[in-house]
Amino acid sequence: MTYDPHSALAAIDDHLVPVLGFFSIVAVATFTYLVTSFRVAVRDRAYACALPAVGWFAVHDLGFVLQYDDWFHTYDHWWVKAWWVALVATSLIELALVGLVVRYGHAELAPHLSPRAFALGVTGAVLGMTALWVLVKRSIDDDLYLISFPITAFWAVPFGTALLLRRRTRRGQSVVQPACVAIIVAGFQGALWYVDDFFRSWEFVGFTLAAVAWSLANVWLVRTLPAWRPGEGASAYDW
Repeated sequence: MTYDPHSALAAIDDHLVPVLGFFSIVAVATFTYLVTSFRVAVRDRAYACALPAVGWFAVHDLGFVLQYDDWFHTYDHWWVKAWWVALVATSLIELALVGLVVRYGHAELAPHLSPRAFALGVTGAVLGMTALWVLVKRSIDDDLYLISFPITAFWAVPFGTALLLRRRTRRGQSVVQPACVAIIVAGFQGALWYVDDFFRSWEFVGFTLAAVAWSLANVWLVRTLPAWRPGEGASAYDW
């Protein structure tokens, strides 16, 4: 067993000020990450979040939203209710970011396909992620999503690295994105430290340190890559 959900919610109430403070930081960093990703994608006409990452974000957060009855009746606690409200908004932004993969990713990822076939492929990939998430969710002991939240944020890190190395420019990317991921994961660690012994274990702390270090490495990588200039076109993606 990882943590008891009722004991975890009681611990949140008992340590309200630090927990709420850290979670507020997480919420601001999450919103900043999503808005920045949307802004740079439109600016550079290139998707800013790789599909495996943003698709997982959307599936994960929408799954939380769809569990309305659990949060407002089964647990009936302010913390899960507040996250439900926040995730309604973030889910919409994440779905819009998936839409930007469809809009801008066709020429970059699969120019040999028709736009309709590419859109269907993206839709199929998201449905596949949905099936995977349902399997994972039913397999882990994480009723309140306390473990899956920081792990979901981490998905942006390796796929962000892959995107940067493939494009070899800062197109569709900003140092703000990986910096926000580092803040999100560290913020979860700070808040959850007070919730249960599991979140003070070497496994969870080790995950946090690795995720933050890799995120900061991505900050460095973005800074070292050249700026993208309109007109470079597909040559920026050729190896």
